[in-house]
Amino acid sequence: MFNNMSIGTHLKWYALFLLFLTMQNILICQTFRQKITLDEAAAIGLKNNPEVKIAKENISSAKGKFWSGISLPQPEIGVSYEYAPVNKSLSNYGEKTLSVSQSLEFPANYFLKGNKLNKEEEIEYQKWISTKRSVLAQIKTGYYKVLAKQKLLELAVQNLKIAEDFYNKVRIRQNVGEGTNLERLTAQVQYSEAANNYESVKNELVSSLSEFNYSLGIRNERGDQKFIPADSLGYSEIKEDSLNINPQSAENNPRIKIAELKCGISSLEKKLAWSSLLPNINLAYFKQTRDGDSGLYGASFGLSIPLWFLTDQRGKIQEATANQAAADSELQLNKNEIMLKLENIKIEFENSRRQVMLYMNDILPQAQEIYKTAVKSYDAGELTYLEYLQSRQTLISSQNNYINALFNYYQYIFRLEEITGVNMFGSTEAEN
Repeated sequence: MFNNMSIGTHLKWYALFLLFLTMQNILICQTFRQKITLDEAAAIGLKNNPEVKIAKENISSAKGKFWSGISLPQPEIGVSYEYAPVNKSLSNYGEKTLSVSQSLEFPANYFLKGNKLNKEEEIEYQKWISTKRSVLAQIKTGYYKVLAKQKLLELAVQNLKIAEDFYNKVRIRQNVGEGTNLERLTAQVQYSEAANNYESVKNELVSSLSEFNYSLGIRNERGDQKFIPADSLGYSEIKEDSLNINPQSAENNPRIKIAELKCGISSLEKKLAWSSLLPNINLAYFKQTRDGDSGLYGASFGLSIPLWFLTDQRGKIQEATANQAAADSELQLNKNEIMLKLENIKIEFENSRRQVMLYMNDILPQAQEIYKTAVKSYDAGELTYLEYLQSRQTLISSQNNYINALFNYYQYIFRLEEITGVNMFGSTEAEN
């Protein structure tokens, strides 16, 4: 009678516990309003992310700098009254002059400045491309991180249910004299660890969802999350042509493009420094009235002579030459860094893909078969609880490692996309 009551009590608490977990997971999911696909997440992020908005506005700012940079200095308009008798008003002038003067640099300078400002605008455009790539990589990585945490949470729930079930079984076996106190204590520790792991993974999922929504640029003052991934975590092979990654794939990387543009700007600045030896031009037109005759006019044309070229222009030329050499070195440095990064990520990608295939085709099937055999043997009394526990821990470890390997696989794909701008699977475009 005691054993029947004990079994009934355990089953009751077990059912309540499962109901609690189910309701808790429902509440977690209800916190998030809308499920979205990866393509939808990318579209939302590129539209709302503040970094993308700032980068795009910087392009408009650079366009404005172009027009102000090639504009002429403001003309000067003046009027002068001369030869007015002392103690009389200026209306008694002897000579009145209306003048309009305009100064301008040597014409070739405006062409050089225009080219320089065009390259600066192109730099802002490349920064926008780089920002979009970075944001897309963040969104995709965050999306799959949430999927991985969701899967890990499912495994944690399953593990917790199994730990609870076997903890109850061990207690029942001990009550009927078939189990040992060591088995009960071990099962209790395993149950506590499974419950702790569940809470940890659940909190990691909430944190991952917060990071994912942050990458989308969604402002939510209430603190709950607005979007949750609609897809499920599974292995997807990338397009075959995407595997042909070589150093030339990184030539269009925005960092390299920006460094090349900076080299072009340095070259133009050097030419501008040399052109500072050319004279500036000053033009003026005069309309005069003298002794009652208002039909007089005049004009002037002047050139500025760079007499202090040994200090001013020489310093500019020396500075521009040094800047050009530094820009060339920076370009080579960026190329080396991008190529090295690309090679390293390729190695990590291939390694992660190998691990995924190994777990899918070999480790997981074997671990599942070992666990199934161990369960049957334990129920038949052919295995001790510690032997059964070892098989269960092997399965749990294999499942968790597979999920982490799968996440790493996608993470390295997104990093390759960020560097090369090549979309390796799906329909999102990194550069459009």
